[in-house]
Amino acid sequence: MRLRIAPYRSLLLIALLSAAACLGLLVGCSHDSPVAPGQPSVETTPPPVDQMRDLEQLASQPDGGISRLSGPAAVVKLPAGSVDGLAAAIAAAGAQGVVIVRSGMHTESGRVTITQPVSILGENGAVLKIGSEPDPNIVLVAPALYVLRADDVTIWGLEIRPLGPFGNTAIFVQDSARALIGRNSLFDHQTVIGLQHANQARIWGNTINSGGGDGIVCMNGKQVFVRGNDVTNSSFGLWACDENGQASNNNLHGNFIGLILCKVPLASILPDGQMVGSELSAARWIVADNRATGNADAGYLAIDGANHNLVFNNAASNNGTYDIDLAGDTFRFGFLTPLSHDNTVIAGIYRTVRIKDCGVNNQVFGGVHVDTGTDPCY
Repeated sequence: MRLRIAPYRSLLLIALLSAAACLGLLVGCSHDSPVAPGQPSVETTPPPVDQMRDLEQLASQPDGGISRLSGPAAVVKLPAGSVDGLAAAIAAAGAQGVVIVRSGMHTESGRVTITQPVSILGENGAVLKIGSEPDPNIVLVAPALYVLRADDVTIWGLEIRPLGPFGNTAIFVQDSARALIGRNSLFDHQTVIGLQHANQARIWGNTINSGGGDGIVCMNGKQVFVRGNDVTNSSFGLWACDENGQASNNNLHGNFIGLILCKVPLASILPDGQMVGSELSAARWIVADNRATGNADAGYLAIDGANHNLVFNNAASNNGTYDIDLAGDTFRFGFLTPLSHDNTVIAGIYRTVRIKDCGVNNQVFGGVHVDTGTDPCY
């Protein structure tokens, strides 16, 4: 069946522009001043004079956008070679301030907790190594950068690696709205980016290689916006839960599953000892114009009650099972996950994507439909 998909594209464009307008990226300027080795400097900035709405334009600036990101109070510059200096720099910047991490190597022996609105911006070539111990049971959440009850935090332009061979969680956002995590390169953690009650988080333009962990985990958070990320070598490239999210223009390749619409089981233990999981399965997500290739299992999987999602115009090829898999009741992960239902899949221009529908009341348009009579649901 051939459908016109332009109305859906228009809907997505309007939604993306609205999301970008909510980012609150402001313009400011600063200059260098002499600093002692490894110590931050404090500089004042003029009031913001404009508002950036286009992240791609922002990132295309010669300095990667950091000169266009601002705080109304102070800019603190963390010189190359800093050791355990980031927390002090954040405190010196104050609420609504900016920390610029200078090009070069920086090390943190343990967790840095962010409890106020602040922008942490890396110059080109800024590398941050942070100590966080992986959990052999993959239950304890031990973040390297921990955004806790702090709205409007930005983490931008950093290369983040564990201090040891492998880390626990690179960035974890908890009980905080409107976080912007953009243009970072993130490596070798059990979870690279985790969201817990992180409404309207913006995960944009990151390069992620988890080293076999999970890439982006939206455990709980409404209206989460995930766009333009490159995610590889992960168990789940993007794990999407909760309601009204958007995932678009992401490149999900060489993972176990590229994108999963699902629930995170009640098994994660936060630093305060609270055990959490997703409160809702993925519902009313827009999943559009992504690319999922060479994943060991499915390119896109809707499972565990995922419902009322719109999946359209997504490229997929060379995935191990199916390009798009709408699961029924199944024990494939070792416990019962309820069927997917009431989702809409539109292949769009990708007429050869293989789609298997084992759910209920799903609508599938275009693509190559898998015959569940000869290839049964499991």
